[in-house]
Amino acid sequence: MRLRFASIATALLVLSSPMAQAQNFSCGLGDRGACLGYGDTVCSSQGKCVGSNAQCFDSYQCDYEGFTCKSKVSDCVNEYNSLLSNNNDLVGKYNTLLSDYDDLLSKAKKLAKSHDALKDCLLYANDMDDVERCLLY
Repeated sequence: MRLRFASIATALLVLSSPMAQAQNFSCGLGDRGACLGYGDTVCSSQGKCVGSNAQCFDSYQCDYEGFTCKSKVSDCVNEYNSLLSNNNDLVGKYNTLLSDYDDLLSKAKKLAKSHDALKDCLLYANDMDDVERCLLY
């Protein structure tokens, strides 16, 4: 029983080692596995070969709007335009609020002056006739 357990444990240890895992791979239907040496390159059946410092691009990234392939310029421009539009809307709302604030501030200053004048008038009133004159302002 001990010998059987030891052999099962050894088999599990070997199968779970990195070396055993590195040797195990699978290929899709119609594909063929290959071992590469140092400096070897791989080319697809469509003849697409790349070097070690090549830049990879998404398929169909170059479109009718330009010749750039490294970035998706169209998406970037659309996002920029959207942000610019949102910014312009916010600036418009800010300017409207600022104008409303200035109007309210002007009205508040006029009311404060009127209040101060009425207060002074009532403070120096000697009789009810003076009070009635104050209310006419």
